[in-house]
Amino acid sequence: MASKPQQMVRCTICLSKLKLEEIKALPCTHPHCDKCLNEFYGRLNALKCGICRQVFNTTPDKLPTADQMKQIDKSILCEVCTKSGVNDTPALMYCLVCSKLFCAKHVIVHDELSEEHSRINMTEYKARAAKLEKRMCETHADVEYSLGCKVCLKLLCTQCLPTAGVCDDGTSQHTLLTLKDLTMQLVEVTKLKTREDNLSGYYKQIAANIDGFRTETKKLLMLLWKQRDDQIAAIQQKYDKLEKELVEKREKTESQAVNFMVEEVGVRYRELYDHREGIEAKLDQSHEVDIIKSYRDMKKEIDRLLTEEIPKLIEFSLVTSVEVKEEKRDTEIELTNERTASITPEQGLVVSLLPPKTVDLINSVDVSPCCYSVYTYKGVTYAGCGGDVDWIDRGVGGVDRIDENNKVTKSFISIKGSSVMSISVHNDRIYTLSSDSTVRVHDLEGRPITSWIHTDKQVFFVNQLSIINDRITIPDKHNRTLVFYSWNGKVVNTLPCPLLTNTPLHLCAADNNSIIISQCDSSLVYKVDTSSGDIIWQCKDVAKPCGVTCYRDEFVLVADDTKPTTLCVLSLHTGKLLTRISTENSFIPDLHITGSTLVVPVLPFNQRVGFYQLK
Repeated sequence: MASKPQQMVRCTICLSKLKLEEIKALPCTHPHCDKCLNEFYGRLNALKCGICRQVFNTTPDKLPTADQMKQIDKSILCEVCTKSGVNDTPALMYCLVCSKLFCAKHVIVHDELSEEHSRINMTEYKARAAKLEKRMCETHADVEYSLGCKVCLKLLCTQCLPTAGVCDDGTSQHTLLTLKDLTMQLVEVTKLKTREDNLSGYYKQIAANIDGFRTETKKLLMLLWKQRDDQIAAIQQKYDKLEKELVEKREKTESQAVNFMVEEVGVRYRELYDHREGIEAKLDQSHEVDIIKSYRDMKKEIDRLLTEEIPKLIEFSLVTSVEVKEEKRDTEIELTNERTASITPEQGLVVSLLPPKTVDLINSVDVSPCCYSVYTYKGVTYAGCGGDVDWIDRGVGGVDRIDENNKVTKSFISIKGSSVMSISVHNDRIYTLSSDSTVRVHDLEGRPITSWIHTDKQVFFVNQLSIINDRITIPDKHNRTLVFYSWNGKVVNTLPCPLLTNTPLHLCAADNNSIIISQCDSSLVYKVDTSSGDIIWQCKDVAKPCGVTCYRDEFVLVADDTKPTTLCVLSLHTGKLLTRISTENSFIPDLHITGSTLVVPVLPFNQRVGFYQLK
C-alpha cells in the first residue's frame, strides 16, 4: 500500500513550501518559516504577521510548529458557532470585553464591529482559564455570580437579590460589593503594598547601615594595620640598635684579639724563627769556630727569647649569647568591645554602649572633714566640706581644691557659719549651696562674685543644685517645684514637680532639657523634662538612692545606700536597671564623673576623696 504523501504548507511571506514541522505558527495561526521570522525579529525585536499585520512580543524559538498547531485543543469551541448549532469549531481568540470565544471566521466579524476590544489568543486564554471561566450561580445555573457580601462572604447573582435575606449571623443585612471590589478588599492590596513599601525602605536602610558598617570595618582595619606597622617598625628599630651594638662589641673584641696576636705573639715568634734559621744556615756553611763565636755574640738575645714568659691571652669583653626575655611578645593593641548593635524598623542600626561592670580605686587624697559634695572641672576637683567632724556644732564649711597632681589646697574657699551641701562648676564659676540655704558664686581663684538665698523651708542638708542649660536648678521641696536661676540669682522659671518630697535628695543634669533626681527615703529615681515638667521615667529598683551622675550620655549611676553600698547602673533613656557594681564604700553622698574617672567622697567622716576607674 502506497504511503500517504506528506502535507506541505507555504510560508505566507516568501511562499516557500515546507513540511508542517518546519513551519512556525504565530499566535494568529498564520504560518511563517524560520528565515522570515528571524528577519522580522532582527529588525523589530518582535514578530509581525505578514497577513494580519499583528505584532507579537515573543521570539521565533518560542513559537509552536504548524504540526503542533494541528493538535489544537478542540474542546475550547467558538461560542458563536455553538449557539448556531455547530459544535466542532475550535476557538482561536477570546475577547476580554465581550467575555466570549471566537473562531477564525467570527474573529474577523468581531473585529469589524468592535475594533477597540482587547483580545487574547488561546495559549494565553488557557493560562488564564481559571480566572476567565464563567462561574455560574448554584441556585440559578444560567446566571453568573456577580455580587458578594462583605460581612459573611456569601456569593450572589442578580436573581438571588430578592431572596438574599440576611447574613449568616442572622442579625445584619448583606453588605454587597461587586466580586472585583470584594476581592480587592479581601486581599488588602493597599495594605500589602504599604507593608511592602515599609519593608522595602527598611531593607534599604539596613543595606545602607551594613555599607556604613563595612566602611567602618575598613577604617578599623586600616587603624589596626597602622598600629601593626608602627609596632613592627619600633621593634625593627630596636633590633637594628641591638644588631649595631652586637656588631660593635664583637668587632672591638676581634680587633683586640688581632692586635694581641700580631703585636705580642707574632713578634716573638718571628724573632725566634729568624734566630733558629740563622743558626741552622751557619751549621751547613760555616766553620765550627765561627759558629761558636757568632753564638757567643747572640747568647744573651737567645737566652732572653728562651726564658721570656709567653704572654697569656688577655680577657676580652665578649657578647656570647642573645637571650629572649619572654617566651613570646603580645601585640601592643587590643580590640575593645564597649558597644552593642541592633537593627530596628524604627531606628535602623542602633549602636549602644555596654554598661560598666567594675569600679577600681586609682588613688585617694585627704580633704577637710565632712566632704559631701564633689565636682571636677578642667582637671581640678572641688570638694564641698563641712569644715570639721563636729561641723554641725561649729558651723564651719568651705571648698577644698585638688589639682591634677593631687595637691590639696584646704579651705580654698572658706564659708563661715554653714557647711557646703552641693557644689557645681560652670563657665569658670564655682556654685555652692550651703546648709543656710545660701547660693554662693566664686571665680576659679576663689574670689566671691555674688550670692543669694534659696527659699526652701526643708533645705537643711538634704538639697542640691545642678546647672542645666546655663541655669542653676535647685528643688524647692516645700512647694514641690524646681526653681531655675540665672548666674546672678534672678529667678528665670519655676516648674511644678509633684514627686518631690521632704527627704534627702540628689540631682544631676541629664542633658540641656532634663534632670535626674534621686530621693533616698522614697526609693525613687526619676527623670524630669525641664521645659515642660513632665516625668519622662521613674525607677523604683534602687532601695536607698543617694549620689547620682550621668555617664557617657547612655547611663545613670546611682549609689544605693544599702549594706553593702552598690553602684546601680540605669539606662539614661528608659530608667531600666541594667546592672549593679559592688563598691568598698559604706556611704556615697555624691558622685561626679569625668571621662571614665569617678570621683567620690570616702568615709570615715568623709575626710577623703577617692578617684575610681570605671570599666
